[in-house]
Amino acid sequence: MATIMATSVPLSHASATPVATASGLLAMLKETDPILRSYALTNLLKVVDTLWHEVAESLPDLEEIAEDLDLDLPTRQTAAAVASRVFFHLEEPVQALRLALEGGEENFDVVNDRKSAYVECLVAAAIEAYIKKKRALADGVVGDGDEEKKKMDDDDEEEEGLDAEKLQKVVHLMFERCYADSEYGHALGVAFEARETDKVREILDQCASSHADNATLVQETLRYALDASMTLVTSKSFRSDALGIVAGHLQKMFDAPTGTAAHRSAAVLLCRCHQLLAQAKPVSDIVSSLLDGSEDDALLGLQLCFDLVDSGDQNYVNAVADKLPKKVASSSLGGVESVPTSSENGVDQNTTASSRTDEVWVRFDNALRVLTGGFTSELALSFLYKNSDSDRLIMENLKKSLEERGSGRNSVLHNNAVASHSYLNAGTTNDSFLRDHLDWMKKASNWAKFSATASMGVIHAGHTTEAMTLLEPYLPPSSDSEGGEAPAVTSAGGYAEGGS
Repeated sequence: MATIMATSVPLSHASATPVATASGLLAMLKETDPILRSYALTNLLKVVDTLWHEVAESLPDLEEIAEDLDLDLPTRQTAAAVASRVFFHLEEPVQALRLALEGGEENFDVVNDRKSAYVECLVAAAIEAYIKKKRALADGVVGDGDEEKKKMDDDDEEEEGLDAEKLQKVVHLMFERCYADSEYGHALGVAFEARETDKVREILDQCASSHADNATLVQETLRYALDASMTLVTSKSFRSDALGIVAGHLQKMFDAPTGTAAHRSAAVLLCRCHQLLAQAKPVSDIVSSLLDGSEDDALLGLQLCFDLVDSGDQNYVNAVADKLPKKVASSSLGGVESVPTSSENGVDQNTTASSRTDEVWVRFDNALRVLTGGFTSELALSFLYKNSDSDRLIMENLKKSLEERGSGRNSVLHNNAVASHSYLNAGTTNDSFLRDHLDWMKKASNWAKFSATASMGVIHAGHTTEAMTLLEPYLPPSSDSEGGEAPAVTSAGGYAEGGS
């Protein structure tokens, strides 16, 4: 004991000299003197990152000291910090986190110690455990449940031993760190994974208030939140709540002075957000507001109409179109008036309609034409027709070659030729070859008739009127003809009652 005391008196010299082994310090942990224990633990904390393999053998002693309530708090916290670092080097982050939470903020500084691999690893483990707890709470798994829910693996059992209050404090410190570094995307990722609606609102409010003069950063954060709602969130109820929060912030940006880039970008994101929420009225209000604005705003409103049609949800598109103001003739004055609808952004529709010029009404007519008038299909057909490079001579030669082969394999080859023709002219409405050789097309028999009929749908995709005109001589006679039977395929493109 005297030798140990003699070598441990000059503390300044001992700390300056590199320690080659931790055996002496570990032996001091067995001492009953609290001063010796405190000295040993303080010095072990300094060398544990290099001598952790020796300290690992005394992990039970360190945990016993950390849990001994008879000792003072600093000693217990230092023992927990040493044991935590040993578990970190043993690649057991959950156990390391459990002890780090007991070690106090002085030994586990989340905010200031950002370059430490130890801190970053435990913060990641804390976030993962926090997300699991929150998601289990949201799913109703916590507490008494069925037997399958009670069967948890070893990792889950270890995470159950974490102090929930201290764990939440670490994660909230990480949120504060993200706020200070303007890394709102990282904070939103944790909030979305944990399904915390309040945190999502807090993060977006913090971003909007701290960067009121930086609309670009706020929009990027809102765009990330919108994308994360669709990609990260699996809960439908939480997604709706999150989208509602994002829509509220986007609405504030959209209500900013018109004509700015932030106003237009917010309009695009806001329409997308309301579309995901299946809310047609707000989208129609946004489109109406843009069409009533400048020429650039009107062009953006028409572009939003095109985007809605491209989404493929025709019922939603029809709902938006129904809520747009429409110009109708007045029976009393011979002039024009608008169809009365609900208020638009707090302004009465009738008041707004009275101030609209004929040029503005043309914009609304164009918007309705895009939404429900089939204008997008006309553009697609026009583009495909003008840019079609199919060569009719190929089909002429193929038809001639098939006729020369005779009837041995005519059915299979005929079916392939008809399918080839449909792929050559897909979507172009160019059916001149079949019109000129309708008798040749009728050679299809049995099941090949269905393929021949389907090939016409490929050629006239989006343009059914011309397709049915061509199919009329190919289909059975209509029921109004003498002695005829009802066709299996109706002129509307569907199957009649009793059709195959």
